[in-house]
Amino acid sequence: MRTYLPPLLLLAAVASSQADPQPIVTTDLLKLRTVTSIDVASDGSGVVFVVHAIATEPAADDDEGETYSYRSHLFLLDLLDIHATPRQLTFGKRLDREARFSPDGRRISFMRSDEEDDDGAQVWVMPVDGGEARQITWLEHGVTSGSGKWAPGSEQILVRSMIRIDEMDGVPPFASERPRRTWDDAGPGTGSVPRPDGTRAEIRRSLAENAADKDPVVISRLDFQLEQELGGAPQFGHLFLVAADGSDADARRITDGFHDHGAASFMPDGRSIVYTANKTPGVHPDRLLGTDIWRINVDGTDDRRLLWIDGYTLEDPQPNKDGSLIAFATQQLDEPAFRQRRLGLGSSEGLDGGEPIVLTPEQTFDASVYDFQWMPDQTAVLFTAAVRGGFPLLTVSPGLLEPASIVAQHDGQVIGVRVFDAAAGATVYAMTTPSQPCALMVRDSRGQRLAYDLNPWIADKVLSMPTEAWLVRPDGTRVQYWVMEPTGREAGTDYPLVLEIHGGPSAMWGPGEFTMWHEFQLLCSWGYGVAYCNPRGSGGYGYGFQRGNYQDWGDGPAGDVLGMLDQVMLKDWVDEDRLVVTGGSYAGYLTAWIVAHDHRFKAAVAQRGVYDLATFFGEGNAWRLVEWSMGGNPSDTRYRTIIDRNSPITYVNNIRTPLLIMHASSDLRTGISQSEMLYRSLKALDRPVEYVRYPDSGHDLSRSGPPHRRLDRLNRIIEFFERHVENSRPAPFER
Repeated sequence: MRTYLPPLLLLAAVASSQADPQPIVTTDLLKLRTVTSIDVASDGSGVVFVVHAIATEPAADDDEGETYSYRSHLFLLDLLDIHATPRQLTFGKRLDREARFSPDGRRISFMRSDEEDDDGAQVWVMPVDGGEARQITWLEHGVTSGSGKWAPGSEQILVRSMIRIDEMDGVPPFASERPRRTWDDAGPGTGSVPRPDGTRAEIRRSLAENAADKDPVVISRLDFQLEQELGGAPQFGHLFLVAADGSDADARRITDGFHDHGAASFMPDGRSIVYTANKTPGVHPDRLLGTDIWRINVDGTDDRRLLWIDGYTLEDPQPNKDGSLIAFATQQLDEPAFRQRRLGLGSSEGLDGGEPIVLTPEQTFDASVYDFQWMPDQTAVLFTAAVRGGFPLLTVSPGLLEPASIVAQHDGQVIGVRVFDAAAGATVYAMTTPSQPCALMVRDSRGQRLAYDLNPWIADKVLSMPTEAWLVRPDGTRVQYWVMEPTGREAGTDYPLVLEIHGGPSAMWGPGEFTMWHEFQLLCSWGYGVAYCNPRGSGGYGYGFQRGNYQDWGDGPAGDVLGMLDQVMLKDWVDEDRLVVTGGSYAGYLTAWIVAHDHRFKAAVAQRGVYDLATFFGEGNAWRLVEWSMGGNPSDTRYRTIIDRNSPITYVNNIRTPLLIMHASSDLRTGISQSEMLYRSLKALDRPVEYVRYPDSGHDLSRSGPPHRRLDRLNRIIEFFERHVENSRPAPFER
C-alpha cells in the first residue's frame, strides 16, 4: 500500500536524510505536537483537527531566557486531494479545541480560552471558507468539554456549563450534611443582615457570605477536593442552547434541578436531546455512583429517564442516523476499580423498545472501551480500547460475534489511536507509534495514507525501538513487557538500566502509549536501557487480570515487575550493578514498596505517590481507590490490617536506597502529606533522601504542567540517577 507524503514533508524527509542523526534531548519535549480532536465533514470532503503544541518565546522585558506556554489551534485539510497540506485556521495565544463542522458544512464550532482569560472556555463559530471567528456564548462559568454540538439543522448549538448550588432557585432535595443546618437557614430569605457583631441569625448570615467567597472554605461534603483546590459547595452541569449565528447572546438553559447533566447529543430530528444523569431522589450527589440516559425536548419539556441497566452506569449516549438506536458506554458498578468499560446499545423508545444490550461482553471482548462513534453506514460502531500495550481502532455491531480490527499495528508494532472520526467513507485518526508520537492518518477508498506528519524533526533523531516479551510468573500470571536498548549500543559494553513503572494502578503502557514517548527516548539517549511492563492490576488484559491486585497493591505487582527485571538482566548489555527505578502516582507507591523490599537499585525516584493508604483515604480525591481496592475503609477494623500491610510507610525502616521524592504542592489527587511523611521518616532515620516540591502544580505536572517544570522534572530524575551510577556516555547535547 502506497504512503503519500505532502510535498513539504517530502522535502523535509530528504533534507533530514542528508544530516547525521542526533540524539533526543530534554528540550525536544517543547517540539512535540499532537492532535487532540478530529471532525470529518459529513460529505467526507475535509477534516478539521486541533493541534496542541508548546510555544517558545523570549522572556519579557530585559530578562534572559525563554518562556513556554501551551497553544492549541485549528487546522483544515482537504480529503479529496491526497497531496493537500493542512491549512491553519486559528492563531494567537489561545487554546482552541473540540472543533466540529456544522451539518451543512459551512461553519465550524469550537471551544476557545485565551491565555490571559480566567473565565473559562466559550464557544466560537467561524466560516469554513474564510472569515473571522465569532464568539457566541458568554456564560459566567464558561463551557465544559463536549460543548459545541450542532443541531441537525445547523441553527443551534448545544453547550454545557456549570452552575453553583447557591446560584440556583429553590432548595436542594437532599440534606446539606452540615450538622443541624439546612440549605436555606442563612440566605437573604431569612430577613437577617450580615453582621459580625449581631444576633445569632446575623452572625450566621455574615459567616455564609464569607464562605460564599471561599474565605474560608466550609466543607461538609464527601467529595471536597478538586485536582488543585478545595471544591466547596456542589456545582451542577446544565445544558444550554444558543443561536449558532450569534443573533442572541443569551444561552437558553433547558435543564433544571439539583442534578449534574452530563454528556449530551441531539437526536437526529433535532427536537430532543439525550444526556446522562443520576437523579436518585433525596441522595446527595457525592454519594451517587453511575448515571442513566435521559431524554428532554429542546424546549425543556418531557424530561424523562430513557435507558438504564440495574447495577450499571450508562454514559455518552450517541444516536444513530435515523434515531432508532442509541449507542452508549457502560460499566458494572459492583467493582468500579476492576470492571471493564463496555459498549452498549438501546432503543430510542426506551425500555419499551426492549432491554439494552452489551455489544462487547466479557466473553467476546474483555477490554475497556475508550472513544466510540457510529460508522458512516450506521450499521456498526467504531471504537478504541486498551489492548495489550496498544489502543487499536475496532468496529462492532449486533451481527458480529466479536469486534473486528480496523487498525492495530504499524511496522510490526502495536499502535495507539489517540482520536478519530469517520464520515462518508473517510476515516481519519491520530496514530502513535514508537517512531512517531503523533501522525494524522486517512483511510478511504484509495487505501491508507499519511496525511500530516506533526513531528517531521524526529526524522533527524536516533531512536530506540521497544522489543516485546512475556513473562510467566510462578502462579501462572502472564506479564507482557518491553525493553528499549540505549541508543547507539556497542557490543561488549555494559549499560545502566531504568526500571520504569506505570501508575493507575489500572493504566497500561506499551508502544502505542503517547505520554512516555519522550521520557523513554531521552533515557535511552543518555545511555540507559529502559524496561517496563504491565503488572497485575493493569488495564488492557481483561477483568481478571485487572482484579489481580485486589488487597495486594504491593507483593503481587512488585513480584511481576521484579520478575521482569530478572529476565531482562540476562541480556548481555545490562549491568546488574547499575540499576535504577522510577514511577509516578501508584507507581510512586510501587517504587517506594520495591526499595523497601529489594536493595539491588543504586537510586530510585518516587513521584507524586501514595505511601500511607490510611492517610490517602482522607487526603486524596482518589480516596475511593482505598475502598475499592482494599475492601473497606481504615476506620473498619476488618480492613485496617490489610491497609497497613499494603502501605509502603509500614516498611520505611527497610529503605536504604538513595531516594528522590517528587511531588507538586497543589496535588490533591494523591495529597502532599504522603510525600512529606515518607521524606521526614527517611530523614529522621538519616537515610539518603532528597525531596523536591513543585509550586502551583497538580498531579498531572509530568503530562500537562507548566512546560518549564516538565523540563526540570526530567533533568532532575536524570541528574539523580547520574549521581549514583557510573555513566561514561557524554550528555546528549554534547554529542
